[in-house]
Amino acid sequence: MELGYVILAVSFLLSFGAVKILQPIARVLELVDRPGGRKQHLGVIPLIGGLAIYASVIVTVFVFIEQPLFIRLFLLAGGLIVFMGMVDDRYELSARFRLVGQFLISCIFVYALDVHFESFGDLLGIGELNPGIIGYPLAVLSFVGAINAMNMLDGMDGLVGSIVMVSFIGLVALFGANGNTTFQYLCLTFIGATGAFLIFNLWGGPKRPVKKIFMGDAGSMFLGLSLGVLLVHGSQPGVAAFTPATALWFVLLPITDMFTIMYRRLKRGRSPMAADRTHIHHILMRAGFSAKQTLYVMLVVQSLFVVIGIVLMVTGCLEALSFAFAVVFVIAYQLLLKRSWKFIRWSRRSLFAAS
Repeated sequence: MELGYVILAVSFLLSFGAVKILQPIARVLELVDRPGGRKQHLGVIPLIGGLAIYASVIVTVFVFIEQPLFIRLFLLAGGLIVFMGMVDDRYELSARFRLVGQFLISCIFVYALDVHFESFGDLLGIGELNPGIIGYPLAVLSFVGAINAMNMLDGMDGLVGSIVMVSFIGLVALFGANGNTTFQYLCLTFIGATGAFLIFNLWGGPKRPVKKIFMGDAGSMFLGLSLGVLLVHGSQPGVAAFTPATALWFVLLPITDMFTIMYRRLKRGRSPMAADRTHIHHILMRAGFSAKQTLYVMLVVQSLFVVIGIVLMVTGCLEALSFAFAVVFVIAYQLLLKRSWKFIRWSRRSLFAAS
């Protein structure tokens, strides 16, 4: 595991250094986020977090980790999603163009690397579910869903980076317990690189030692795709580091938030990809929580879900029961959002009384 600590440290330092190098370049290339509309930040913020994370990951992998075909194509396709995200950050691509690009890049993993759903496990308690040939397009849709879940959740400092880090920490434990050091080390590169980004994103400012940066679409889409691919690949019979039900817990919060928001938008006659401020973290902030308190709440929930998923698996809990618990959360989430105005009013009254 000594090599793991080295990989963690090197990926952190490379990401930190990449941010320092890219910050002035971002302003020259106009790869920046300007305030206005829904964007309430102060000043012009470079959108280079995703580029720094990708640069750190690819260099660290080439130096320290074995590179079978899977890893090489993983990094290649990751570079494509980062490039598309960078172009989107600069020129604001249409939702249709982004979806087509995400679909084609996801197909590289599914049809070139053969990462697909061979089994869903015993999710329904009736025996192993084998989707057959349908497992290929379902995997493509899953990757596109993971990409957009992280991209749509990226509306608050530190949120996507923190949630993804928790999931990768869980994957380090699971791949390590399975003896798969290649993927364990790969996950460590993401943890180190994302950790460096969070320093700039959460604590950066005009009068602070480090200047603030944002992840940008390049970062949120790259992290979403990478996490989705590793969860699917690690849950299938070829690797079997964990069960499909366990993988679901790792992305339960962002996926549930995404599908709920998309459904509510369609119900109101709006585009499911239209941006708004109706995500769960927006509701928490309207309820009186500060940005940091909201981040802590989301981080605790995500950590709890990862721990629940792992504990249910290692204790031999039935996959169907684990899946049922996840469904209970989804139902509870819908009920909460449906009555969010009551929660907001109650929370504000409680916070006012406490002050």
